[in-house]
Amino acid sequence: MPKIESQVARTGKILVIWFLFVIMVTMVFTFWLPTSMRSLARDFSVGMNQIFPGHSTFGPLLLTVFAFPASFIAVAIHELAHALVGVMVGFRFISLRIGRLQFDRPFRISLYKGRGTGAGGWASLFPVKQDKLIWRAIAMLLAGPLSNLLSIAVLLALSYSKGTFSIVFIYVSAFLGLVNLIPVRGRAVISDGGRILMLLRNRAQGERWVAMLKLVEEMRTGPPEKMTPEFIAKVIAIEDKSPDTVTAHAIAYAAAFWGHKDDEAARLLETCLRHSSLAAPSQRQGLAVIAAIFQARRRRRADLAQQWLADLPPKTEFPWLRPQAEAAILEVQGNLDGARAKLDEVETLISASPNQAIRQMSLPNVQRWKSELQAVPQTGQR
Repeated sequence: MPKIESQVARTGKILVIWFLFVIMVTMVFTFWLPTSMRSLARDFSVGMNQIFPGHSTFGPLLLTVFAFPASFIAVAIHELAHALVGVMVGFRFISLRIGRLQFDRPFRISLYKGRGTGAGGWASLFPVKQDKLIWRAIAMLLAGPLSNLLSIAVLLALSYSKGTFSIVFIYVSAFLGLVNLIPVRGRAVISDGGRILMLLRNRAQGERWVAMLKLVEEMRTGPPEKMTPEFIAKVIAIEDKSPDTVTAHAIAYAAAFWGHKDDEAARLLETCLRHSSLAAPSQRQGLAVIAAIFQARRRRRADLAQQWLADLPPKTEFPWLRPQAEAAILEVQGNLDGARAKLDEVETLISASPNQAIRQMSLPNVQRWKSELQAVPQTGQR
């Protein structure tokens, strides 16, 4: 599996964007805003210099990077807007994350333990209605950054004495709203602006993402091999340097694997692995487990499956990943009782997941696997 894509270049771009943003906002405060707003900026500067005596006016602006309360509220407004507008235009709410705090339907709250996605939060929604999906998706995507900009306007319109926190919130909200409208990509996350531009200008990429949303919803409600072939054709129609390539081919792989189309499944898995430098750590771990299961259950190669298992960290981000690979290895070695025990462990761990969509998509496949083992003689011969 290729190494994770370097974050140096991306970090440099973000720093440049942040630097230009600070200069732009400072010029606006200095030259173009009315007296009341310049007074607000001066109050902010005075407050910051009380905290950091002797620092210049511009130095304290960097405090916004560490302003956790303001950032948390701004991210909450952003993600809640995605969720609320998404539900209004025909999407099904699945989960919401704000920093480390995660909310899953129906009413489950947990701490997110993943890392490396490149996002400070998310709103996970899947389409319920299929008509005019592109325009409804654009409305859902626009809701996040526009809500940040609207919150600034509402705050400025309120008639109360605005202090340091208000200015910090304005800066954070403006940055979050404007940057999300810029077409950029993190490691495994494409900005709202990137998605919107994709839907409006790049027909193949836009159709791929919309088809991915539809297929994930189909996986939630039915077996993978029954997913709509036309949608599968769209998601694998292009192969580009995008995290969508990994996700799209992984979805198609599930359909091929459970449909026992082994050669097609192997080709799709190879594509996922080839582009896995673009994936988040949890997704890379999942791909290693998929590869181990494929080598064991389809190629009957316990040695290769063990090599993939050895690539996993001792503690995976999703705790049920490693036991699945171990179950596949035990199965091919003929230890069916051990394999069943591992799958029981997997089922318990998945059932404890707060994410309803994960439970709905994963548990039926584990139960199918257990049923298949019931038909295999103890010798391991099929």
